[in-house]
Amino acid sequence: MTEQEFQKLITTNSAGAVMKQLAKMPEKERRAYAKTAHRCFKAYGKALWDSQLARKPIPVELAIDGEALKIAVLATGMPSKLAREGWRVLPSDIPLGEIFKALKPSWIGRWAEMTVEANPRLFDTVRELHQQGLCQIPKSDGYILGYYAHQRFTSDLVDENFLRTDVWRFFEVEGGGEFSLASHDKYASGENTWSTVLLKLCADGLLDRDRLLDASLDALERDFGQFRASWYSRFHAALAPTPEEYAARTDRYLHLLGSAVPPTMSFALKALRHIDKLGDLSPKALLAAIEPALQARQKSSVKAALQLLKNCAKKHPDHAVEIAKTATAALISEAGETQEQALDLIEHLNQSQNPAICALLAEYVDTAAPGTQKRLSSMLGVQATPQDASLDYPIPELQAINTVASAEEAVSVFLELLEDGRDPFLMERAMAGLARYGAAAHSLLSPVGKRAKQIRKRIANDGYRTAPYFLRPISATALAWVNGTDVKTELRPFLEPRYPGHQPIQISDHSFEGLFLARSEELLGFARAGHSVPMLSMPTDNRGYLDAARLIDRLKTYRALSLQPGVADFKLALMRLAPEGREKALAIWQPQTEAERALAYALGADFAPEDDKQLWVVAWSSRLPLNSDPQIHTLVGKEIAGAGTPITFEFDAIVHRSDEYFWPAPVVTTSPEPSKDLEGAIAFGIPWKSEQTYISGPHPSWMSKPCEWWVSVLRPAHSELVFATGILELYLDQILADHHCLTFLEPFFRPGLQPGVMAHALLAWYLAAADGAVGARTQDAIATLVAQQNFSPAQFADAAQKLIFKAGLPLRGWTKRVREITTFSPDHASAIRDALSAILTATPTEPPRDLGGILELLYELHVASGTAVTCPDLLSALSGVRAGGKIGKFSKKLAALKGQ
Repeated sequence: MTEQEFQKLITTNSAGAVMKQLAKMPEKERRAYAKTAHRCFKAYGKALWDSQLARKPIPVELAIDGEALKIAVLATGMPSKLAREGWRVLPSDIPLGEIFKALKPSWIGRWAEMTVEANPRLFDTVRELHQQGLCQIPKSDGYILGYYAHQRFTSDLVDENFLRTDVWRFFEVEGGGEFSLASHDKYASGENTWSTVLLKLCADGLLDRDRLLDASLDALERDFGQFRASWYSRFHAALAPTPEEYAARTDRYLHLLGSAVPPTMSFALKALRHIDKLGDLSPKALLAAIEPALQARQKSSVKAALQLLKNCAKKHPDHAVEIAKTATAALISEAGETQEQALDLIEHLNQSQNPAICALLAEYVDTAAPGTQKRLSSMLGVQATPQDASLDYPIPELQAINTVASAEEAVSVFLELLEDGRDPFLMERAMAGLARYGAAAHSLLSPVGKRAKQIRKRIANDGYRTAPYFLRPISATALAWVNGTDVKTELRPFLEPRYPGHQPIQISDHSFEGLFLARSEELLGFARAGHSVPMLSMPTDNRGYLDAARLIDRLKTYRALSLQPGVADFKLALMRLAPEGREKALAIWQPQTEAERALAYALGADFAPEDDKQLWVVAWSSRLPLNSDPQIHTLVGKEIAGAGTPITFEFDAIVHRSDEYFWPAPVVTTSPEPSKDLEGAIAFGIPWKSEQTYISGPHPSWMSKPCEWWVSVLRPAHSELVFATGILELYLDQILADHHCLTFLEPFFRPGLQPGVMAHALLAWYLAAADGAVGARTQDAIATLVAQQNFSPAQFADAAQKLIFKAGLPLRGWTKRVREITTFSPDHASAIRDALSAILTATPTEPPRDLGGILELLYELHVASGTAVTCPDLLSALSGVRAGGKIGKFSKKLAALKGQ
């Protein structure tokens, strides 16, 4: 059978007829037609998608039965490829078991393993095949995750294999994301939760109770992620162990005190409290295991551990010295309250004068909380060492950006860029090297081409998981350089849809990725023509700025070669004009073309705008100071914010609510408000959205994610635009391996930044990020601003007030990160103290429940610095607080510092 005959077979017959015909062919013979079957299937899928959007019929010549194409793909494919396709290639009209019985593929078992690993939701499909005797139960974790994917429990899930094997793997397979026991039970209801199901099976005698108790502890010992581990501790507690069952597992609970998962440690402490009440807790075993709990970050765990020690001392007074020694470990706690409780216990045991205990206490004098520090110093008769005032963050220094000096270096720098495209200055050096040595380096490009092809294949096959999308425009440029082709041709494979029926990726010419690609094509055009030219937009220093005199020198090189510079390259150069040296550069510049007159206008000359709208809008936005220009309004047809009229940014916050949840969200408003009907050509650089949302709008965003790491150096004089966008890009609960929002923090580490409202609002928002890398980098950004004396406590506090008191920002992690900043130096502590004081002037009568940590921190900062609370607004707010607990306690303590 020829390929044409095969294609005719699968496109002109019903699914049943195709299955019968292909069942007659040997498997090896069928496999030769795999490409034809997949090509037809993909074309049909795209046509199906298009027909649904346009409400048009599918062309008859593609296939009379889409199910027939799926059977053809199954008949000719290999298990690995079919597993990646998942449900898309599974027919719905004919049972899969019937198809496999007819085709008799040799790989059903391998396909089953790979399929549930790729998509656990296909668990039911694989399970049905097993019940029909077509395959064995897969041994991969994906099969167990399939149980977790079930949102509605059905009794047929409980069979002999489940009771004998699968259910016990529940305690070995952690899962992740939506596929875990914790996630399942969070969204399932009542009888459908796995916890309820397993408890019932245990009550019915179908599952061994002792084994369930031990298996849940086994899972906790594996240190699964906190959210997922909590399911096992809750399940263990739901089994309601008897006193005898608790006592029999004492050693296991003691071992769990060393868990890296805070809820697991808390669970173990509760279990040990039950055992302690029975009097079966060995002091020797307790003292050997309890130190991790005393050093926990959670105050509740430290308190529970100290209480166990206190109970132990009552029952075993002969162990007083060992207990006191052990209790000193709690002084490492960050909370002054738990440090005080540790000292209370040591004094209660009459061990505060014991030389061995005093030697241990002396180690904590300089690191204890301010209140505890005084008490320790008094107990020991020593003086605390003043904090080192020289511990400052380094101030970024102005540095020149080195250009590429040879063809060999141009290739080397581009290869480095292909490995990691996050450094915008590396990206600019690589592109400048291409412009200068693109033609001369052609014989050296083999490694560049090989690496770019590997990246393209990875993006096409696996998407972002193995090759970040920001390598897309870089790799396309590399391949165009190597192959002598244009960038759009090499980019096309990157934009193909990964799945049948999906649309190709579209890149707007007016996005920054579109601008990057346009510049790449311009520079490659010069290289293909054999020219060596300077890249106009190459920054000259690590602020991202371009010295105006250097730009003029580069333009003179083009004049000498009788070449017209690239349009995109020229506009990017205008965006980066440095604030200094403009008058001197303008004095030596004699413009001859529209573009050159736009440069003179950007430098301050009085030229009237001409024809190219985007060119003159960009030139206007590069003027410093930036004032309104009616001539730009006339050019674009009306008065538009960001195009002849400067934009100012304001920050606010709101709370989103649903039936079950609420979450804070930032809001960025502009004055005046940008028009939403702008053409992309003149809307360049204006964010259309003001509120954080998961839904894209109809207008092109100013930032395209594949170029996000490059964006932060495009308009260094207008960093507020970058920060405004960065605020709206971060979702607090998002945790990523390589978070894209880190790029919005990079300007803080460059010299010369003058942070405004948006900069400080971004810092206040990012401090609450669940992503650890974003949170830590934000701390470093604040520390760097303080070191440069560029941090504004008032602007930071204004944004934080709105996030905390209007939007309900979660404060536990936020406060912890702020506290850590205060330890960097006295200057950092002072800046944070001023910021917190300003924040708390807005404290309502009934404050948020997690505000106590901020009040406690502010109190400690005042005590440590020996300063009084003098702000009338803060004192007024504190006096109006109506709350108990930590909030009430530290509100009163702060108010008592008035005038001291």
